[in-house]
Amino acid sequence: MNGPAPTLPQRVTAVLHAKQYLVFFAIVLYALDFAVPVTSAWLYRHEPLAELLHNTWGPLADAVAARSALIAAFFVAYLLVGTWLRAGYIRSLVGPFRLRPADRRQFLRLLALELALEIVGALAAGAIVLAGGDALLANTIIMVLLAFYFVVLYADYIIVIAEVGPLRAVALSWRTVRAMPIPSAVILLAMTLLGNAAAGLLDENVTGSLARALPMMLVQCVLMGGVVFVADVVLVVLYLSAAEKGRLTPRPRGAGDGRML
Repeated sequence: MNGPAPTLPQRVTAVLHAKQYLVFFAIVLYALDFAVPVTSAWLYRHEPLAELLHNTWGPLADAVAARSALIAAFFVAYLLVGTWLRAGYIRSLVGPFRLRPADRRQFLRLLALELALEIVGALAAGAIVLAGGDALLANTIIMVLLAFYFVVLYADYIIVIAEVGPLRAVALSWRTVRAMPIPSAVILLAMTLLGNAAAGLLDENVTGSLARALPMMLVQCVLMGGVVFVADVVLVVLYLSAAEKGRLTPRPRGAGDGRML
């Protein structure tokens, strides 16, 4: 006789326990995402580390602003390596440990999504720079960017898990957000606030050379990598739960019983 189905917290706890070793994978990915914008900013502006940490735009925005082939090549290398590892990481969350995508099609689909996210981020960074000292406009741009990230919150997981293209993944991501609005919003808000707090704390305490700042930077990568791992597990479980319950299937026109088929 089958027992009651596990609750969402129970499923999350079970996955965290079974996949706890993947926290190191998450730390590596976070460290990559942390180091690349700082490096591209240094290649462009050659400012002290404290200034770079306080004002990073991202490698694509830096490449465009600097019109630098070197930074552009650096961005392409980062995008390819990051996408390759991200696909392996997501596959590992739902199956055996992997370091690579399942096949070329999966890689190219995830690459298209990651490129789109980088372009949106670069456009937002450019818009904030053009806004100058207009705090209201800058905050509006940030809110629009957060709304965009809310819509695509599950898209990369869906590309890998459901084996669909980026446009379909974005549509399913939005349906997942609508099926799980509160936990999705809480995760996005928590990650944004924790990321900003960690960045602000690092900015305040980094005043010397890279060698002196490196221990604190490593601590941030370890702590935030762990936080990102937990968030990834929760989001994957939320998506799988919504899919298993049929909550991602569009309601047929004229359906009046309020149930998702």
